Amino acid sequence: MIRKLSFLAITAIMSLGMNAQEINPYVSFVQGQTTSPFDYLTLKIKQYNVVSLGEDHWVKDHMQFLADYLEHVASDTTFHIDALAWESGNSIDQKKADTLMMSKTFREDLALQILRNAPDTYGWPYKEALEDIKALWRYNRRQGKFTRLLLLDPPYMLQLLDGDKYEYTLSRDQSTANKVSAYVGSNRKVLYYAGSSHTMRQFHASYNSKSGMYNVQATAGKILSVLYPNRVFTIKLWGGLMGSNGYIPTMNDSRWEQCGDGLADKAFQSNGNRPVGFDIAGSPFANILISDFFHFQYSEQMLNKSNGSPFRAEETLGDRIDGIIFFRAVNDFSIPHIEPKIFDDTFIKRINKRTKGEVQTHNDVYQYIKKGHPTLADECDKYIRIK
Repeated sequence: MIRKLSFLAITAIMSLGMNAQEINPYVSFVQGQTTSPFDYLTLKIKQYNVVSLGEDHWVKDHMQFLADYLEHVASDTTFHIDALAWESGNSIDQKKADTLMMSKTFREDLALQILRNAPDTYGWPYKEALEDIKALWRYNRRQGKFTRLLLLDPPYMLQLLDGDKYEYTLSRDQSTANKVSAYVGSNRKVLYYAGSSHTMRQFHASYNSKSGMYNVQATAGKILSVLYPNRVFTIKLWGGLMGSNGYIPTMNDSRWEQCGDGLADKAFQSNGNRPVGFDIAGSPFANILISDFFHFQYSEQMLNKSNGSPFRAEETLGDRIDGIIFFRAVNDFSIPHIEPKIFDDTFIKRINKRTKGEVQTHNDVYQYIKKGHPTLADECDKYIRIK
């Protein structure tokens, strides 16, 4: 049943120039949600063995949310997070991560090394990511019980990045699922923090023109939900598309585009952008088509039923996630800060090899990041010295 809209909501809708009948279901639903983001996340961690928290890369606010949450629950002994499953680190550094979490003082040197070995050409060089690791260390100290920083990337990823010989073992997602599922089997709690393309229940697929078939891999979120359908809960931190500065090319220079047609964002706005967490089952959010949400059209090839394609025109957001946490409007998001200490001379040499000589100096690494992700340009410019 649709709740009667408040006078303020109706006024907000009119001021936004929106069709009240079109936005009504979103506004009505959002107004009926009263659980704060931190309380919502805590509730789900208590109920499930694995809570996947899908973030958007290159958004400071999402990284900051994780650190703030760990600080918020550090003194709450009614439950315990046994592991923070962390996308931005390689399993070769697991002993370093364990040493760091058990250390009486925060070992920044170990944290920086973990971030250097993240699965990107220049690591994961963000101060907010370093703060996430530090927040988990503080969580360990105040809980008085060990919480593992569970590093997820398989070792071959570093060999691949460094141009060395490597033996492909498992996909990144399969490796993640294997590590996390071990915790479910022993009835422990995992907070899985990674990009939404890994946490959501979906398939990654590429077309092989030679065979005429799709190569398909399931995400960690998909694998875990199949293995443990009643023990895994998937939440998306509300965000936006990365625009021309990230994964999805656009014709404008905005950092983040609103997902879908923007009606959901306008509903949050009409509700005063009040932070809230909620299940999407039975809500208008669950019915948003994936193609509409991510602004793309299916090709005839993608919808062919004889070539192994996993794509379905009728796939909805409700097929991929269970809940949403909204805590800030997309237009208010900001870029992360770079931590220059990550780029020591040894790491610059590794990046030089990875970029086939393009990066030779500290200046070069910031130019390289800026070229690949213009959304980070303002931050990179702080460290580029004019010759």
